[in-house]
Amino acid sequence: MRALNDAVQRLTCLLVVLVAAVSSAHADTTTERSSSILIFPKVVFDDTRDTFVQISNTSNSMAYAHCFYVNAVPFCTGTGDCLADTCTGQCLPQWQEVDFQIWLTKQQPTSWAAGLGRLAYPADGGCRTDFRFPERSVADCYGSGLDPGRVPPVSFPFEGELKCIETDPSGAPISGNHLKGEATIVRHDGDSSKYNAVGVIGLPDSNDGDNTLCLGGGIADGCPNGAEYNGCPDTLLINHFAAGADDPLFGSASTVESELTLVPCAENFETQAPASVVVQFKMTNEFEQDFSASTTVDCWGNFFLEDINPVFGVTPLGSRMVYTRAHPVTVSGLVGVIEEYHSVDDVTAHTALNLHQEGERATTDYIVLQGDIVGSHGP
Repeated sequence: MRALNDAVQRLTCLLVVLVAAVSSAHADTTTERSSSILIFPKVVFDDTRDTFVQISNTSNSMAYAHCFYVNAVPFCTGTGDCLADTCTGQCLPQWQEVDFQIWLTKQQPTSWAAGLGRLAYPADGGCRTDFRFPERSVADCYGSGLDPGRVPPVSFPFEGELKCIETDPSGAPISGNHLKGEATIVRHDGDSSKYNAVGVIGLPDSNDGDNTLCLGGGIADGCPNGAEYNGCPDTLLINHFAAGADDPLFGSASTVESELTLVPCAENFETQAPASVVVQFKMTNEFEQDFSASTTVDCWGNFFLEDINPVFGVTPLGSRMVYTRAHPVTVSGLVGVIEEYHSVDDVTAHTALNLHQEGERATTDYIVLQGDIVGSHGP
């Protein structure tokens, strides 16, 4: 009997420890749970690609969001075109922001293509598909269902991000945690790659609804109540192929290239001033040898790994697979996504992967909205 009582006491102590551990732990950003801020790090629209955006309301009540496209296509300070490598001056990232509002009924999903946007049409309803003619079904069904409000098309060309912030009906930010999103990059040849939006979870009882959103940290300037949302991760963890490595499924005739997209968590839509973040990379190859590199992300960064530093190549690294830790050392935390290009016999397949994370930044990242937005918008 005494042994049984001792066992019960030990079990009770263990449960107390587990409950305490669970109650004190929380995620930083998430790709699986509904959140109050959604970040789509990679949205593109050009001659070969468009991005299909999906957002869902996971609650049983209305959900509202204010969304911001940020176009980072570089502009040429001289003559020519940066994307065509004909610029005679400097290629600088632009800061072109377009905002819009959406609202969703309970449990409602919605979707649109970035290059087309979505018109608000009261007569929208369901659509009837014919699986014998799938291309006709897709065209007929685009924009069907309950409209979330007018979604503007992005400019051409576009490469950048989309941020959506949950609000109340007046437009004031709230910590409702009702939004979840996915993005599919669709190519004209029919191939596609898909990733989950990065979610930032809102904290209860601390969001004052003003135009300064406080991500992580404690009480700070502009954050009298401390953090209003979870903080951004301290370090991003990336498992990837070395640049130029072969795909083990297809042999030595194949190659794999990886394109990394990074977006600062901090953003100031009021001053339109882009955040500039220095990122340090520590790479570990399959033989536990360490390498390092660094780069700067201005507003939005999209890099093939070998363009960051040739050390990301398979020859310098000496192995096919690499484990990389990306740590921001200035100004802001980062979120991102990596897209792989697997090529063999002049055919390329693409896949997008969300990044893992470690730790939480000790300092606050601020997202500052335009002052005239808060409290002035609604359906």
